[in-house]
Amino acid sequence: MTPEMKKRITIMASKTWNAIGGDILTSLEEAGEDAILDQATVIEVVCDADHMMMYGQDKEAYEFWKRLSFEEKENAVAKAFPFKTYGW
Repeated sequence: MTPEMKKRITIMASKTWNAIGGDILTSLEEAGEDAILDQATVIEVVCDADHMMMYGQDKEAYEFWKRLSFEEKENAVAKAFPFKTYGW
């Protein structure tokens, strides 16, 4: 993976979390749970259900990302989520 493609995938992941993160944290609060997610869970939700195509808006990078193995996908988006936990 080229550094440029990795950067584009990181941007897609960041945009996706910015779009869905608040809703996820709010849902946790409404369910009476702590509005805190660990890094692995954030990565999992961002990579799930074509969210990155919808919110990342980079078709070429998304098509490349879809061909990666699960481990390669995690590695590609890990830079976008450097913290151990995410919450309010």
